[in-house]
Amino acid sequence: MDVLFLDAPYSGEVKLAEETLRYLKKKKYSVVGLYASVQFVNALDEIKKQLEGAGITIITSKADRTHLRGQLLGCDNYHQSLNLSEKELAELDCYLYIGDGKFHPLALVYRQKERNEVKEIVCNDPIQKKMTVLGIADVKVILRKYRGALMKFLSAQTVGVMVTIKPGQEQFRPALLLEKKYPNKKFYYFIDNVVSFDQLENFPFIEIWVNTACPRVGLDDQEKFVKGVINLNDALDAEEILGTESVLNGLGVSS
Repeated sequence: MDVLFLDAPYSGEVKLAEETLRYLKKKKYSVVGLYASVQFVNALDEIKKQLEGAGITIITSKADRTHLRGQLLGCDNYHQSLNLSEKELAELDCYLYIGDGKFHPLALVYRQKERNEVKEIVCNDPIQKKMTVLGIADVKVILRKYRGALMKFLSAQTVGVMVTIKPGQEQFRPALLLEKKYPNKKFYYFIDNVVSFDQLENFPFIEIWVNTACPRVGLDDQEKFVKGVINLNDALDAEEILGTESVLNGLGVSS
């Protein structure tokens, strides 16, 4: 069956709320990383005019798997996913997200978990015409559990690897790299179209799970994995992540 995906841009007015501009000025944020969900990315030119009028410099990029510059996907939650240079990352004072909800802007928080500094995400909701701010505190509990899962993965002997057959998410071949990286572990592959969390307890011999589908499953759905879960990219670099100075390690594993 052929499938056609079409963008559905928001038809209403999109501009920065006065509250947002006041906050940026109050915090003296002079360089912002500008991103939006696909519904609002077509209006970024107007947002840029407002920012430039306030003397604010804009940095943006074409993120992985997107087709528009400035577009943000909720799964773009890895350090490299925005395709920003180290120089650009160092210049940024904060990120500015245009859109509603928290799913997309939280990706900007998660992608900083391997860095030693997490910059604020200023969210401008053009529908509600209000501003919110997201930061490490909003995902602190999740990242604390995630670090614990990373440590558990390194000591585990039997690992369950969840593989989806959904186009664009299927990563069976990349998952096989786990066997080369960790030859002393036993890996079991569970392949399905949809991740069925309620079925995981049917495999009590699994000590820890590795998610190869949408990486947000390995973060947002931590509570659904009694044995713990980490994402494939992090599993392949678990020792390196735990051995470097980062926000993730600074949180510790205790409450």
